[in-house]
Amino acid sequence: MRIVWLLAASALLLFSAPLRIVFSGNQSIDESRLYEVLGLRKPYAVEVWENPPTLDEVAVAQSVSALGSFYRSKGFYHARVTSEVKEGIVTFIIAENTPVIVKSVQLNSPIDVETLVTIRPEDRFDQEKFSETKSAIKKRYGERGYCNASFNAKAWVDIETDEAHLLFEASPGEACTFGKITASSTPNIDGKLTASMLRFEEGDPYSVEAIKKSYEALYAQEAVARVMINDNERNGSVVPITLTVEEVERPIRFTAGLGYSSDQGLSAQMGIKHRNFFGDLKTLSLDARYTDLMQELTGTLTVPLQNRGVLGAEIGYKDETFDGYKTESTYEKVTAKYQDTPASVMAGLLFDRVQTYDSTDPVNFPDSILYIASPLGEINLDTRDNILEPTKGFWLNAKGTGSLRSPVFSDATYFKSLLSGAYILSAGEHVAGAKVKWGTLRVYDGDVPASYRFYAGGMNSNRAYTYRELGPKNSAGDPLGFPSLLEGSLEYRFPIYGEFRGVLFSDLTFIGDDYIPDYDVAYWGIGWGLRYVTPIGPIAFDVGFDPDDPAQYAIHFRIGELF
Repeated sequence: MRIVWLLAASALLLFSAPLRIVFSGNQSIDESRLYEVLGLRKPYAVEVWENPPTLDEVAVAQSVSALGSFYRSKGFYHARVTSEVKEGIVTFIIAENTPVIVKSVQLNSPIDVETLVTIRPEDRFDQEKFSETKSAIKKRYGERGYCNASFNAKAWVDIETDEAHLLFEASPGEACTFGKITASSTPNIDGKLTASMLRFEEGDPYSVEAIKKSYEALYAQEAVARVMINDNERNGSVVPITLTVEEVERPIRFTAGLGYSSDQGLSAQMGIKHRNFFGDLKTLSLDARYTDLMQELTGTLTVPLQNRGVLGAEIGYKDETFDGYKTESTYEKVTAKYQDTPASVMAGLLFDRVQTYDSTDPVNFPDSILYIASPLGEINLDTRDNILEPTKGFWLNAKGTGSLRSPVFSDATYFKSLLSGAYILSAGEHVAGAKVKWGTLRVYDGDVPASYRFYAGGMNSNRAYTYRELGPKNSAGDPLGFPSLLEGSLEYRFPIYGEFRGVLFSDLTFIGDDYIPDYDVAYWGIGWGLRYVTPIGPIAFDVGFDPDDPAQYAIHFRIGELF
């Protein structure tokens, strides 16, 4: 009979409905973090198709234990967690009680590590921050070339007085250098090529940061599935390196994406790429892109070289709609690039056939077919911590192109340059940034296509104006474009709730009829916006207006990234 009751109870547990989860009393810890402790994820607010996380009743007791351990790791040594199951809901009742407070932090280090300490006196004790500080100090010593440094980190916690006293101490030992580098080859990737992509050489000072950048450089190669840089076999102060790389099993990849922006409207992309074309990390790709204003088809070949060089070749077709005219471009481009993170230098040659057609203003946008053969140059420096949603760092970019008129190669003698940069800093979740852009177009002889001019206004320009709206217009109200541009933006982002961020911004634009902007006439835009942070980048909504002309305003929206 007892066996029957046990079987019946087991069946009830097995077939009982999952329980919805409610947290009560968690004043110091966000509930999304508590879901993570239980191995669950709370859906984003926009993920209306996702059901709320649930929990099986058999896992309730284990979850209570996990939550209690987590609270203790966050300094709540007196926390009590209980549960209540009622009407298909499990409520975790949390009594946080008095936390343990850090009263002293002692540092003993010949290298300055003060800024690495993330837990300070009068902070609540946090085991995670304690471990992060210890790891950061180890990393700092590794960055300085001390691979054999010794470390000692201790935390004395008194739960009677609810006080903690912390100690971090380190001894550097002898400075280390990189030793012999051994790189193994794969069936389709030469080890000499991958070894040349490392951000260090034999005899260089040992650096954890150099190893990190080497990982980034190798994983940037799309044919690479796995990288192992082994620096554990040390010979005193000399650190031999063994590099092992695994290539992807399926080198052919298909991509597709949908998106929307107030600048370009609906957008779609499809592509196919061979990520290890004839081996040694060469790539061959074909991409098609559609927006309401532009349709483009490109084919690209890249050939990585030893010592961080890359050769590239691209052919493409682009049809684009401007206010007042359309352009059709068929182009070929060859480039040579050298990249040494965070900087890169590119030189190349562009052959561009541009047809301007369907013009409603033959004076400002004459129908024509122009051939332009232009040398290209670009310098880039980028230290941002994240491309999609940066919180610190800066980037600088300089582009230049030009041509000499000739009966065979080019219909114009011209020079065009664009200098741009940004600086971002943050304090906690508050982020401030400044961006500037300066461009000039000077035509000495012949004609260049109207699409080579500068345009301003839009989501990534002056947000008081719609896309390409800013500046002088013809009698039909079509923007004419201009040969010079100076544009700057200031932006402040701040947290609102959960994944929502607020934005305040100010944009300022100067344009000119000559190759130097007219600083007497300024186009000013100020406004606010919202960001919703997602794993593929933020969804953005901005409203900008001109304070000198309240009737001049624009609304901008962007959603969607390629996948």
